[in-house]
Amino acid sequence: MIWDRIRNLARLYMPVYKYESDNLKIIYAGYSSIKRNYYTRLFLNEKYHLSFSGMHWYSIIPGLLKSLNADMAVCELSRSTFSYFSDIGGNVLPVWAAIRINIDRPAEEIFNKNRSVTNFKDIIRRIRKYDLTYEILTDKESFDYFNDRFYKPFMKKRHGDEAFIEDLNIMWDMHENPKLIAIKENGKIIGMSFFRISGHILYLMRIGLLDGEEEYIRHGVIGSSYYFGILEGLKAGCTHIDLGGTRPFLTDRLTKYKLGLGAEFVQNLSPLKEYIWLGINRNSVAARDFLSENPFMFVSKDFTLTKYTVNHQGK
Repeated sequence: MIWDRIRNLARLYMPVYKYESDNLKIIYAGYSSIKRNYYTRLFLNEKYHLSFSGMHWYSIIPGLLKSLNADMAVCELSRSTFSYFSDIGGNVLPVWAAIRINIDRPAEEIFNKNRSVTNFKDIIRRIRKYDLTYEILTDKESFDYFNDRFYKPFMKKRHGDEAFIEDLNIMWDMHENPKLIAIKENGKIIGMSFFRISGHILYLMRIGLLDGEEEYIRHGVIGSSYYFGILEGLKAGCTHIDLGGTRPFLTDRLTKYKLGLGAEFVQNLSPLKEYIWLGINRNSVAARDFLSENPFMFVSKDFTLTKYTVNHQGK
């Protein structure tokens, strides 16, 4: 709680960076190197010039779009500044948006078996090819094994220095009846996912690969964790399976994958989530061209998620 307060206070006065490539000029205001690196990769090609534009109060940052001649600006928000940025134009985006699949329907419809193009078609093909099976584990020893040999190595290998390693023991202790899906290839556990059921929703919370070996992704471990999670949700009488957080840009690789499973965004968000502000130079052809190819979801003042179009002026 105290770190959350410190973070919110820090986001009143932030470092500002300017990134300039051949196509776009971007401002980023905030402390998170993980978020900054993600958005610069999203907006820019590999070749760009970076400059530090100093420390600025949050109310100054929208004006930097004009004074620094930028196409777009990204600014980290705190609960104290959410209303300010909601009122000045631009768009407020969730850092992560929840996404769910409705499983209160026949399995044939969930898995889109009658469609020629679906991510589940490829998942089922890999499950058969690599002889993937699963079992449910509930003991703490198995959880510790997942934490040490699957979750942590996977996060470190996938995200490197940007990896944010959470203390999953807190999650295990705080939830009632937490469980693990252990995915096996020819009898050997190569992937695990941590889940819980609350009400009528199965929440897939975290995933990991054995020793972080990304080769197992090609074997379909991540996709099969969604597939087997749905099977468990159906057994438990759940109406939805929550696939966890995803980025609000619809062209994001993971977001596209989850949408390809028939998932939909949760429309009503919590004020306690993390948000960013995306400022747009309305006179910038480069910004308009980029956003026409990269639609995203933003939140209104009542925290309802909505899809952005290039004709939307943001308010």
